[in-house]
Amino acid sequence: MPLRTPAASPSGRTYLRGLSARTVLDLLCHTRAAHAVPDSGLAVRLPRVIRPGHTCEDEDALAARLLSIWSDTVRAHVEAGPHEVSLSGGVDSAALCAMVARHAPGRVRAWTMDVHFADAVERSNARRMAQVTGAELVDVRIPDAVLPDLFEQAVLANQTVILNARAVASFAFYLEAHRLGAGPVLLSGAGADEVLQGTPGAMASAKARVDEDRVLAVEVLRPGALAALVDEAPVPTTGHVTVDNLRASFSGDPRDHEDGLGAPGGAVDNSGTPLGQAKARDQKSAARAASPAGETGAVPSGTRGRDQTVPSRAGLQPVDNLRGVSEGVNSDHTPASPPVDNLGDVLAALPAPWELSPVDASASGELRYAEWVLRELILPPELRGARAQGLTVRTPYLDPDFARMALALPESVLMRDGFGKWLFRHAVRSLVPDEVRLARKLPRYGHTALSSPVRSLWLELYRAWLCPERLEPLQVIDPQAVSRLLERYTRLSPEDARAGVMDRLLMRLVSLAMLQAHAEAHPPCPES
Repeated sequence: MPLRTPAASPSGRTYLRGLSARTVLDLLCHTRAAHAVPDSGLAVRLPRVIRPGHTCEDEDALAARLLSIWSDTVRAHVEAGPHEVSLSGGVDSAALCAMVARHAPGRVRAWTMDVHFADAVERSNARRMAQVTGAELVDVRIPDAVLPDLFEQAVLANQTVILNARAVASFAFYLEAHRLGAGPVLLSGAGADEVLQGTPGAMASAKARVDEDRVLAVEVLRPGALAALVDEAPVPTTGHVTVDNLRASFSGDPRDHEDGLGAPGGAVDNSGTPLGQAKARDQKSAARAASPAGETGAVPSGTRGRDQTVPSRAGLQPVDNLRGVSEGVNSDHTPASPPVDNLGDVLAALPAPWELSPVDASASGELRYAEWVLRELILPPELRGARAQGLTVRTPYLDPDFARMALALPESVLMRDGFGKWLFRHAVRSLVPDEVRLARKLPRYGHTALSSPVRSLWLELYRAWLCPERLEPLQVIDPQAVSRLLERYTRLSPEDARAGVMDRLLMRLVSLAMLQAHAEAHPPCPES
């Protein structure tokens, strides 16, 4: 596998180029509303309209108006030249292909992707739409083995982190399509779900994945790296202080049985072995008086806030109750319930990234979410990945006139019987056969490395980029913690519920290492 090897950097070096430590934290923990890599140049601003709940307008009349605006939008693109369409087989790309064919009959070429995780029903629907519209169908085959090999190129082209193989497949698709003569302009159905509420529950599902990402990210960060983020987090409502008893106390105020960070004891775990030291103690024993009933009273003088005396540890097996127990070692001190690191809870309690400041007061929650998901997930592989191959992708569903109409449609005509985009599906009934128009939309997350037919190649890629010399320049990442996570991951079965969130984190870490290595190897020109 052609992997570029960046020069190893001495420990403790200050990295003046590439990603800042704060950018790495933002990308791993979703802690800013716009946390793309600096200077990425991808701005998304949808029309500021308010979606009503209901309408008195006749549904058929509303559908006719929507279809008219859709026709005008696509015609403007066709008159500008492109008659080529990226056709996945979903209702969005199907309606786009059909409308292009209406305005340019006999001149449409449709491009579809054959990759192993593509939905079989949608691929069949793509062939059906080519027959219905008379479009020339070009099936672009993406072998599984090229995906890990193209990962680095895709990251650099997208200019941001990649979190599943689908983004790499898009890069490979445009690469091969360009080789086969596509372009220079293709039309894409991207953005339809975001302006037409195409996926019921999408926002709640995205927040759940963000929370999973945040909690797991805590495991791979260096002690103290989260201090700035925790200071910005909401105060827990449980009355407990935000404390990670394996790491340092982060708030700088109350401490969980710890001395000050500048004191000899430092940050400790409950084995009595402080982080980075071998001699300091967890809780120093001090004389204290017990009440006659044997109960602990007020904090005795001379204990400096320690409310428990510590018996001798002789003969006891040291326990790290955040890592050791959770990994199945040191089982003699395993608690009845799983160990809790409430830093992860605090991060999960943060608002969704599309709700973090600065908040645009003119945008609804739906708009902020749509702009976030477009900017972070949907558009980078569509726009930047294609541009890296010399292709231009245009997105008619995001054109201002159509987006304004779509975002002003009432909720009551968009969600029906479990379908999203209901009014749009109704509007295109004369263009798209029912088996395509009414096909249920299924979540299409990219496969994990564990479920890939070329699993060994993906794991080879992970190991090559998640070594200490490549993680050290990221400053806030603990290479040993990443190594432990990777080894746990390789032991999972592909069906394990933990595989998805672990794979997202590993792919983001690999992406960050690649972006940093590229910045180190290619410094900007002095004049830039």
